[in-house]
Amino acid sequence: SAQTLRVGMMPAVNSIPLIVADAEGYFAAEGVSVELEMFHNQLYRETALQTGRIDGSVSDLINAINAGAGGFAVQVTSITDGLFGLVTAPNSRIRSIADWKAPSTRSVRVGLLRDSIIFYSAERMLQAHGADPATIVPVTTLQVPTRMEMVVAGQIEAAMLPEPITRVAMARGAHLITDSAVMEQTPGVLLFTPQAMQNKLPQVRAFYRAYNQAVEAVNADPDRFRGLIVSAGGFPPMVEQSMVIPRFQAARVPSEAEFLDVVNWMREQNLITTAPAYRTVVSSAALSP
Repeated sequence: SAQTLRVGMMPAVNSIPLIVADAEGYFAAEGVSVELEMFHNQLYRETALQTGRIDGSVSDLINAINAGAGGFAVQVTSITDGLFGLVTAPNSRIRSIADWKAPSTRSVRVGLLRDSIIFYSAERMLQAHGADPATIVPVTTLQVPTRMEMVVAGQIEAAMLPEPITRVAMARGAHLITDSAVMEQTPGVLLFTPQAMQNKLPQVRAFYRAYNQAVEAVNADPDRFRGLIVSAGGFPPMVEQSMVIPRFQAARVPSEAEFLDVVNWMREQNLITTAPAYRTVVSSAALSP
């Protein structure tokens, strides 16, 4: 119906509260109809947002700032709690952060997306360990499954992967170098289109009431949801016990400091020349009563 919220997800742990809110009936209890759609390619997800096929999506500040700079004023309504891992190929000589920091490591071909949360996170993760982010030679790989296959096959030396895909790669011999738990906050977010915020604000607010219930339920007993997460997320059964389920935060907007850190990084990377203002990208309207 016209009042259904259509929300995009990626195969990553920051989608867990959405999966649980749907399966446990929290959306229905809040009187909102929500259709969840899984994307494996962020370009398809962005196209679905811009064409209005979906109302909102799990995304990140880099995409949101890019969209705003390009004249499509998506509204970031909350942060999400994602987890990314930097892994190396089974045959790589780099098997630890110490190996990465060794003087012999001058450049590493890393499967990621330049203009994205995963490149930002890769640089910040290495910096947290005192490693040089300039060692990263980006190899653009859009599809998460393709990126994993390439690193496991040794076609690229390293890759940035979302949890729990990280566990699949490790089960196939990849080495975990570090993960985004070393960062204070990853710039993953939930966002909605300007049309959804204008025409479906009561539904978006109900969506968040259900989201926060799901956060409480998962934090109280994460293991109870492992089977559901694997089946609804379309993950291989092998990750059911090994995947890392983060401790989720109740929905909150990203801070201005978090926003500006991403803006400054995008400027350093020459990804943007002028950035939209914090207030034009981030909206607290969805979290108001």
